[in-house]
Amino acid sequence: VTDDHGEIKDRMGDKWKQINKFIEIIGKLYDSSALSGRDEISIVDMGAGKGYLTFATYDYFNHVRGIKARVVGVDAREELVALCNDIARAAEFDRLQFERGFIRDYEIGETDILIALHACNTATDEAIYKGIATNASVIICAPCCHQQIRPQMVAPAALQGVLRYGILLEREAEMATDGLRALLLEQHNYATKVFEFISTEHTQKNTMIVGVRREQATGAEGLTKQIVELKNFYGIKEHHLEMLLNNHRNNA
Repeated sequence: VTDDHGEIKDRMGDKWKQINKFIEIIGKLYDSSALSGRDEISIVDMGAGKGYLTFATYDYFNHVRGIKARVVGVDAREELVALCNDIARAAEFDRLQFERGFIRDYEIGETDILIALHACNTATDEAIYKGIATNASVIICAPCCHQQIRPQMVAPAALQGVLRYGILLEREAEMATDGLRALLLEQHNYATKVFEFISTEHTQKNTMIVGVRREQATGAEGLTKQIVELKNFYGIKEHHLEMLLNNHRNNA
């Protein structure tokens, strides 16, 4: 992100803004969660890539907030995992490590904060599911490549004139997919928000879904009804996150 003189590289300005906005968000989520006041936490970043946000998250909690945060970055690309581990060792970030794995297969164990930014298609659902299943206090994701729902969608009569256009159907599918993810998080006792986390000037992948686990359980009956009605409205037979959660409940 920066050069040898500590100056931000011209082509990395947008990435710098994304990193700083993300750190602002994760700090506020920590403060609003049951984790607030803890002096040790665990964080998993699924689909860490080159580790920009992973390193920034580690530095923020350990060096800015003074919280002992153990951070694991997970990515499928072995060369990136090796590179990031080398950098972590050189920086003497002793509680930071990177591991090779796919989101769907990686066993995260117990974790306090789960991050999955720009995990493609149903990988976002796999990450959210793992966060819910392990009772993570905070779940943060920024979805991309919404492919699972679109082939199932049947345009409601009132929207047929609009959704016959591919680009509009694509946007509607994105909205329905992320709306169901948010409702499913709420159904599983997470206070959930969906928002634009940075201007489209800096990235097109700018929708963020965050969930903070509630300390007291709330009724899910109304949410279940909303989920069923939304699926019926669009003719959706199966949402991947819902399927994962149902299988988990049935096998518990």
